[in-house]
Amino acid sequence: MSAQARRRQLTIRLRGRPAALAAGALAAMFLAAMLTRAPDAHLDALQAAGAFKGEAIGGVASFVEKLKGNLVWLGGTAMGLVIAVVGIMFMAGHSRAHDLAIRTIVGLAILASLSGIIA
Repeated sequence: MSAQARRRQLTIRLRGRPAALAAGALAAMFLAAMLTRAPDAHLDALQAAGAFKGEAIGGVASFVEKLKGNLVWLGGTAMGLVIAVVGIMFMAGHSRAHDLAIRTIVGLAILASLSGIIA
């Protein structure tokens, strides 16, 4: 393909770009104006619908509690297996057993303080 043909294709591709860029800039300005005018409008709509009154939905609350219980059981089982494997490594005289034991203790400390870290 010659240089002139490539240049012609490039100008054909770029012809519609300024209009698209202008439309995108206009949409961005409109969105910014709407966000600065009514930042709490969605909260007002939720409050008007009664979203923040009453208690949590019963089905969702029980699902979350069951999920938490399963995650605690899974974590406890995994940590029990890790402790057993590290103990076996100590008994076998593995050279990295101390390193893995320290990492396991640090991991347990992080898991134990996770609720405080999140809050």
